[in-house]
Amino acid sequence: MSKLDLLVRGGKVVRPRIGVVDADVGIRDGRIVLVAEPGLDLEARRTLEVDGLHVFPGVVDAHAHIGLGGGEEEYQSDTAAAALGGVTAILYYLIDKNSYHPAIQEHLNLAQGKVSADFGYHVTLMTEEHMREIPEIVMRWGIKSFKFFMHFRGDEGLYMGVTGTDDGLLYGMMESIASNDSVLAVHPENIEIAWLLGRRLKEAGREDLAAWNESRPPFVEAEAIHRAGFLAAQVGCPLYLVHITSALALEEALLLRGRFPNLSLFLETCPHYLTHHDRSEIGVLGKVNPPLRAHADLDPLWQGVLDGSFDTVGSDHVGRRLEKKQGTVWQASAGFPGMPTLLPVLLSEGYHKRGLSLERIADLVARRPAEIFKMADRKGDIEVGLDADLAIVDLNWERTPDADWLGTWSDYTIYDGWSLKGWPRYTILRGEVVQQDGEIQIEPGHGQYIAHH
Repeated sequence: MSKLDLLVRGGKVVRPRIGVVDADVGIRDGRIVLVAEPGLDLEARRTLEVDGLHVFPGVVDAHAHIGLGGGEEEYQSDTAAAALGGVTAILYYLIDKNSYHPAIQEHLNLAQGKVSADFGYHVTLMTEEHMREIPEIVMRWGIKSFKFFMHFRGDEGLYMGVTGTDDGLLYGMMESIASNDSVLAVHPENIEIAWLLGRRLKEAGREDLAAWNESRPPFVEAEAIHRAGFLAAQVGCPLYLVHITSALALEEALLLRGRFPNLSLFLETCPHYLTHHDRSEIGVLGKVNPPLRAHADLDPLWQGVLDGSFDTVGSDHVGRRLEKKQGTVWQASAGFPGMPTLLPVLLSEGYHKRGLSLERIADLVARRPAEIFKMADRKGDIEVGLDADLAIVDLNWERTPDADWLGTWSDYTIYDGWSLKGWPRYTILRGEVVQQDGEIQIEPGHGQYIAHH
């Protein structure tokens, strides 16, 4: 065998759905060319001795936002921060009120030479023009996943320049997506009820984080999940339910699976719904849509992660700065950063505290998102022929993340003061060591655009 570019030797390789095996990983030209029993006499230009470490597939974060903060600078800062947490591929939700063709090109230009992770896009559909563009977006850009905000009714989406979406538009989009071999992600909330409840709470003088949950309670999410699933089943549209937050919402999604067994229905939750609740000490900093729920919802969501109900865990990372989180819960902006802490939270809170298996974690944040979003020919596992994307983890390395070290566009983290146990010692993107021991090793620009296949 000709000389390898990189040999990762002595580690415990974590294979999604298979388990943990002792193996050496050989890399050439950015791809995995060998997964072999330890100790073979192999020549390599560089060897990493990783005894005692666990070699995960690089994390595929299928739920992140871009363009709501720092643009070009945000691409650079947040993809480098992602590497600290073992993230090697990111799918961003693009939001634009106009045609997406110039918007996609503009984002590709912004990212060029700046990113430290591979990246792709989901396109948010909000207008009739967007619906007509679906076939060309699929063909021209290789994008096969779309999003619909079910709560962008009336003036709710005005800050994005959009007014008046409805279920008829949603149904038409589902028809087009189904016929174009694509997936629709929906943000499920019944906003008309949330408007009513919000008015009552404001009149009562409530301004705390729990009021945000009470204004958009779990049944508001669960009802929209039912509606989206029922409509998707009528036209056979693959449906990805983003950021499931509550026991009630998860129960409704599982009922849909039972009622419509032929519907491709994928369920996602996010780390913050597994770790924080509506009375957490972070207060208004924890404002997010949908809201953080009651403490009682944490265990049922963890059970869904443990038992296979959830397909994926995505960060829902938003480059939101502290200055935008000021004022009452009605005034503060929603969302916060979370990409670099995605894997460490699952390791610390899941593996160490709840017995979540390592192969299940690898499935949730690598194999399954790569499959759902049609990247499994390159990403999601440690297998010959795939991209050499690896997160080499020290399960016992404890770090307390802070904003300065993480270095995201945001200047805070909701895990400030948390000791998280389990961090990557190395992050490798297509054979290049991007970070080692918490320090970025290469100049930005190694990341590439990923098309869905």
